[in-house]
Amino acid sequence: MNSSQLNSEQQKRFPGWLAVDFGTSNSTVTLFDPIEVPIAEVLPREQEMRLRDRMAQWLNSPAGIALPDVSASDWDKFIADISKNLEIEPSRLSEVFESDNRERFLEAIRQIELCLGTSDRFRRAVSKKLYQIYHEVFRVPTLESQNLIPVVLDIDRRSTEIKSELEISRLSALQLKMGREASDNRKKAIAQGTSSALKEIISRFHHSPKRYFGQDRSFPVIVDEDEETINVNQLIQAAWGHLIELTQDYRQRARRKFSEGGFLSAVVTYPTVAPPVVRKEVRELVEQLGLDDVQTAYDEAVSVAIFFLWREFGGNLNIGIESFKTRCRQEGNKWSQNVLVLDIGGGTTDLALIELTLEDKTPFFADNEDRGLGGRYYKLTPKLLGSSGHLQLGGELITLRIFRLLKVAIADFLLTAVSTGDLSSDKLEDLINSELNERFLENGQFKSGSILKCVDKENPEGDAAYKDALDTAEKVLPTRWQQAPQRLQTFYTLWDHAETAKIKLGQKTPEDGSILTFSLSEQQIYELLVQSAIKYQAKDTSSICVTIDSQQFDRAASSAIKEAIGIAKGLMDSRLRPEDTKVDSWNSHKVDWLILSGKTCNLDLVQRHIYQEFSKSPYFVWNPERITFVLEFTKLATSAGACYAEKLRRLRFDPEESKGLLRKGANQLEIDVKNLFYYLPCNFKRKTQSNELLTIFKAGQELYQLGADESVAKVRTEWQGIQLTNIIYRQDYEDGDLRLWGSFDGKTLMEKLGLSEPDFLKKIKVQFEIDQTLQFSVLLCQGNPHYLIDVSGIDVNSVISAASGTSALFADGKLKWNIAVERPHKDLNDGDIAINVIESATVDQPDAYHLVFEADKDVSKSLQEFHYLRDGSPEPGTGLISNPLPPFPKNGQHTFYVVQTDAQTNTKKWIRIGALSKPDFATDYPCQYRVSIDNYGILRMHAGEVPYWTSSDQKCLKQEGCVYRAELELQPNEVDKERDPFCGIH
Repeated sequence: MNSSQLNSEQQKRFPGWLAVDFGTSNSTVTLFDPIEVPIAEVLPREQEMRLRDRMAQWLNSPAGIALPDVSASDWDKFIADISKNLEIEPSRLSEVFESDNRERFLEAIRQIELCLGTSDRFRRAVSKKLYQIYHEVFRVPTLESQNLIPVVLDIDRRSTEIKSELEISRLSALQLKMGREASDNRKKAIAQGTSSALKEIISRFHHSPKRYFGQDRSFPVIVDEDEETINVNQLIQAAWGHLIELTQDYRQRARRKFSEGGFLSAVVTYPTVAPPVVRKEVRELVEQLGLDDVQTAYDEAVSVAIFFLWREFGGNLNIGIESFKTRCRQEGNKWSQNVLVLDIGGGTTDLALIELTLEDKTPFFADNEDRGLGGRYYKLTPKLLGSSGHLQLGGELITLRIFRLLKVAIADFLLTAVSTGDLSSDKLEDLINSELNERFLENGQFKSGSILKCVDKENPEGDAAYKDALDTAEKVLPTRWQQAPQRLQTFYTLWDHAETAKIKLGQKTPEDGSILTFSLSEQQIYELLVQSAIKYQAKDTSSICVTIDSQQFDRAASSAIKEAIGIAKGLMDSRLRPEDTKVDSWNSHKVDWLILSGKTCNLDLVQRHIYQEFSKSPYFVWNPERITFVLEFTKLATSAGACYAEKLRRLRFDPEESKGLLRKGANQLEIDVKNLFYYLPCNFKRKTQSNELLTIFKAGQELYQLGADESVAKVRTEWQGIQLTNIIYRQDYEDGDLRLWGSFDGKTLMEKLGLSEPDFLKKIKVQFEIDQTLQFSVLLCQGNPHYLIDVSGIDVNSVISAASGTSALFADGKLKWNIAVERPHKDLNDGDIAINVIESATVDQPDAYHLVFEADKDVSKSLQEFHYLRDGSPEPGTGLISNPLPPFPKNGQHTFYVVQTDAQTNTKKWIRIGALSKPDFATDYPCQYRVSIDNYGILRMHAGEVPYWTSSDQKCLKQEGCVYRAELELQPNEVDKERDPFCGIH
């Protein structure tokens, strides 16, 4: 899709938005369309359908399955009584729940309650079963009632998921095919292809380019004899465009109604640990498709957390909120719990640790106001305590390891069969006689099992024999297609077998303890060898079979799973560990809820390793009820959660406006999604000469709006010395891996400025700035920075002059006023400036003032240089900047006073200077306010940080105090080929 195509549909704007999750293996889209709001007569539609299905399934089951703990006669009588009262045959009872007759459906549920009989045991068994059914039903996300529509992307299979495999079908305006269609076309093309055609196939088909996002990677593409060079970003952009096209197709084909208009608003998710270059490019690439409102605030782990939080409330706030509160720690009118999201997908692992705090914010009702039925207004604030993950750790890595195991097992079996005479093959005999590594030989013959044992163990990569085993298997069954495209078919055939093996062997072990197995038949092995041009003859074809079992699967897969769970455990331990080492970690905050997402979490091995690691952790109370994994939403959760989060952000309203709904008894819930962006999720460290790294930003550090013109929340370091090479690492938790985030070349800057190395290191200072999307800026200055004063203020001189007869703010070259934070029990000095004086007196706390400038203190090191845009552009001055002020009173003004001692009575009194209003601009994020006072006696209010005196010309650094803003050189997204299944070397 290109922008001109999109613009043709944009005469009208679609009133909602779409959330796109382009995954490594599979993709989904969720649409928010406000065209109509369904009114649930019984339950929201999705929950009613689940209830009907579970009831029909239960009542249609034999007694041993329906209620294992009761007698068959009791169950039969129960069914007979219900059927008699409903006037239907017992064998047709389930039809009541399958029909559209809602009154009959409700009557059937009533009869279940009425026909329980007198047996306590039977009644308890039925009650327990009904609780299980209702519990499941209330956890079904009510997508339709929230106007969220999972888009059916794969029309032929009626699936909301589509494989992320792409086929470039046209080079002009770059058009794609996607999903099973692309996969089937690849298989056909490979089967029919010649050697030259295979090169075209490699260029045209891409299993998922997402894994290469952030790399400067291009590749020639041949379609219908036309050749063009395409880069990764173009391909990913086209994939997003294609998903939007598929959404448009669904809107036109579906039976339901949709709002009209072109899609101009979108939410796009990305991996939690995606480097800044990826985060930056996501928005730009989607905007180039013609969309003008692109939100990239929600990474994949946070999106999953929001989805399951919404599911937790069950679509019914009155019930859901009370249920949620029972699982929280309560402090006053606040309830909180910690949630850990572990999302192991096809290609990536994403983690987020979030503190959820529910607060009762019901507005005040005056005595004469009707409270009605007493609904409550709640605010849920999610705070991101930390995030982490891995860009190449997921289901595909496990499949790759099973692929290697199968390949080596086949090679070992065939070489063994040739050595024993059960199989004859000239090519394999020559291999044994002339090419086989000596470690695999015994008395000149192949040593059976010698290749397999080099791979069939945990972490085989560290063994020198591992590479020899893979190289030998390649000679038997060639699949490395990077330099030999004719091997492509063998690779994909074996890859499909490995996927099937993973799914089968990853299941739960049968109750009888038997081991699961996966076998390749003689026909399947024959197909692989024919593709590799290997001929053989067998004495007994029925004996040709290669089998691997669940124990071998566990050995192959466990290292990847342990790595993912290890990251989760490291993040949890790091964030929840008490800062006071004397406090017992068993008495610290815990993870109260573990959410598992991603299809890889369906593997039984994942569940077992989670139990092994988390059951012994002091930061997690083991409770299977608080571990959530719902297979049907493992992929949809990301796009649906992001879509729902954006709905909450856009449609929030003031608690006062909810009084009408509260009177009707309806609880209201506001989820403050923006709070997720107020804290840094990880540490950033700076490389030094030694192995010790210098922490520049800490996880959990609060972000603020630094100025009225800022659109994101940020935080800055103190000014620091510069290095010739400035290297920044991201570290998600203490002792976690260091991930190169970016660098700044100081040496090049030094050469441009014409400074010697000693002068450069001595004079130039650096300050790092980071925002909520983890984008870095580098601020540079010679010496101390100067500030730009661009607001008006009030004159302190005139007040002092009237009160004391002198207007001297400075004496002996020193400023007479300095800064102090709140000092409740400190005696006042003449000349102190304070705020909140009237407020303190009102509440009988005369010393609860907030001191801003404190007199008689050496401030020579605190004086700053000021440059002016207003006040007739006076000459540069000097002044002081306060620490952040306390919150503004309700009137939106801070009133400032100066203290003076009465010469006659020797008593201290406050003299009012004047009031400064809160700057008039909308703050999207927390904002601190400061005041400055200069040598001209003017007191000014500033929103955020006082702005620097800056220039966009790098040469300004030759002038002391001028600040120059540069960008951190971003680190490209590096791909480890050993973890990339589709790079052609496996």
